[in-house]
Amino acid sequence: GKDMEQLLGGLRKQLEQSWAVYLTASDTLKYLAEVTGSSDHAAVTKNGSGSGAVGANKRDDPLMSLRIRHEASRAGSRSHIKRIRLSLDKLIGPDEGREVVKNAKNVALNDIRENNTMKDLKGEIDEIFSGLRSSLMPSSDSSEGNTVIANVNEETSNDVGRQGEAMGGQSVMLADLPDEILSNRTLVHKILLTDPSDFHALSWDGANAESSNITPEEFMASFVSQPTVSHDQNNGGGVSLENMPLSIAQSMRKAFFDQIAQDMSRGNYKSVRELMKELHTKMRSLLPSRKDLHSHINNEDISSVSSTSDILRGLIRSGYLLATYLESAARAPTTREIIECAEAFNSCPRDGDTLMIPYGIDSEELFAVASIAFILHKAELCQMDVSNYKLSQAAPLLHHVGHEYERKNFQRMHGDYSSSSIADLQHMLPSTWNWVKQMQTLFGNSENLTTQSKLEQKMDFLKGKGFVDGILFTRSQLALPEILSLDADSINHIRSEARCCVIASALALHACNITKVGTSLISSSVMSDEIIHARKILASALRRKYFEQADLESNIIEAIGTLTKALAERDLAAEEYATLKSHALAVIRGNDPVLKLLDNRVQSFFHFACKWKSENTSFGISAPLEMKTGRSIMKTEDDTSLSNGIKSTKEEFLLAAKREASRLGLAFFGSELIEVGNEARVVISLACTNYGRDILDRFLRATTEGG
Repeated sequence: GKDMEQLLGGLRKQLEQSWAVYLTASDTLKYLAEVTGSSDHAAVTKNGSGSGAVGANKRDDPLMSLRIRHEASRAGSRSHIKRIRLSLDKLIGPDEGREVVKNAKNVALNDIRENNTMKDLKGEIDEIFSGLRSSLMPSSDSSEGNTVIANVNEETSNDVGRQGEAMGGQSVMLADLPDEILSNRTLVHKILLTDPSDFHALSWDGANAESSNITPEEFMASFVSQPTVSHDQNNGGGVSLENMPLSIAQSMRKAFFDQIAQDMSRGNYKSVRELMKELHTKMRSLLPSRKDLHSHINNEDISSVSSTSDILRGLIRSGYLLATYLESAARAPTTREIIECAEAFNSCPRDGDTLMIPYGIDSEELFAVASIAFILHKAELCQMDVSNYKLSQAAPLLHHVGHEYERKNFQRMHGDYSSSSIADLQHMLPSTWNWVKQMQTLFGNSENLTTQSKLEQKMDFLKGKGFVDGILFTRSQLALPEILSLDADSINHIRSEARCCVIASALALHACNITKVGTSLISSSVMSDEIIHARKILASALRRKYFEQADLESNIIEAIGTLTKALAERDLAAEEYATLKSHALAVIRGNDPVLKLLDNRVQSFFHFACKWKSENTSFGISAPLEMKTGRSIMKTEDDTSLSNGIKSTKEEFLLAAKREASRLGLAFFGSELIEVGNEARVVISLACTNYGRDILDRFLRATTEGG
């Protein structure tokens, strides 16, 4: 019937568009490979073998933004074609569906040829590559299976080269890294603490780079005037202390946009024009070489807007360019959704009270402003995606050469520790010296350290007694050693999570004993959905920050009550609840004997974690792997190799830590404990790798010699 024809017509149109995207993206990636001299997105042969140069995707690639865009477009359009093909099979049968797909492909090919689409895309690549090629001219050599990164020409590497001065051969590698990364010490440190298996999740802003899109509904909810009840308010606690800065920022942001909407309603469009100009500036920066598109996002049209309809028309044009030319296939649908919504709204007649404004927003002016804010957010997200991809590509090289980078930066801040006398070193790093001296005084005799002790034994002493007992679990005040200055936030997080694990484990044990259900429920790897949900509620209550002690106690008592009911699978008797409340208050106030037992067990777990060593390295930080021929014949269930054949130190540790947590009876909150155990391990291991021989060993020798 007519409805079926309309449906099939829509599917044909979508197929033609998807084929056009897929075909142009595929051809563009092939052309990128020709220009860069690499295979399609595989510029480096697997495992570093062969004599190929380090490819553009492995370093500061001038074509990175194009590569990520077209790879995502190709993958997204391919999936879309498959989904439509399945729908056609159900609607009209496999044979006719195959014919529709084939015809749509031919239409797309004709359109590409007639519009000369590939000429424009290749021209963009040529313009970018020819403009930047002279500024970065790598060469490569191969020796015994290892890839060697050659010098960058002197003119463009002066700034980066100064970062790597006197670093020997590694300064050459540092010169290949983007200056915006090398100038950020905190970011470099974060990369060094990151396992190679997690490079894909690295981001400039600290968020997970693979986080999902915010939907238009979620974004627009903050512009709806009616009061919304937060998750914290639903739990009876109001706005939590840690969420207050975010709440204040959101309120200020809404007030800013509300003011722009009010100005529009009074006929003043100055503020909204500035907002549109900001959007256009960001988009032009993402399309620096597409001058043909700049005419669609220029500021001349903005200066003449005098109505909400004018604003929405300009926004629709900007959003279309963003979704079509900049965003990946995974990001673009939410942008298209807001464009379609704006188009539908703009086509509605303005006849007073009957006008329905999308998303429940109060006024058409505020809807226009909110839509601009959403597209601006998506443009910023697009910029961040490109930067994060660039960061993930630089991470492997930085992981290899970053230790020397950190040592040189540490010397610039504190002085040349490698050639200083012990007296100068103590004056140079007083907090580190006091920490080592205090640890040696308190625990040195128990470890039998002497001047002849091996470096590995000394580092194990500092990792266990020094870091775990002297910093993570200390109750006395101690200035943080200078060698851990970049780890203050990590250490605070580890201490906080360790505290939560101890308290939660103690409360869970009391819950089992009071209801006589046995501790097997909390030591099992398989738990019911109710127990998992109650466990999350308890963890959330423990992590929150409170203004009042009474609020802390009431929230935790309520949370452990929920967990206890889930464990017992029944309501608690009045006597049971009173006993549970009494034990919970004792745990919270630190007067519970079970708490001390579990505190010792968690401390023991951190000793294991921080002194754990991979089979491939002595300090627990992965070293570059030796090139070998052949392949492993046996593969065990505990295999922790990455897809590229490199062993993941983190995965190896997680397996060992899971067994240790279970042995100590800490399985109920074991996943959180294992994660922070790994965090503690990499923090102290990196410090020992960077400064063990030149600083920590010398300080320990001085304490054993009585210096």
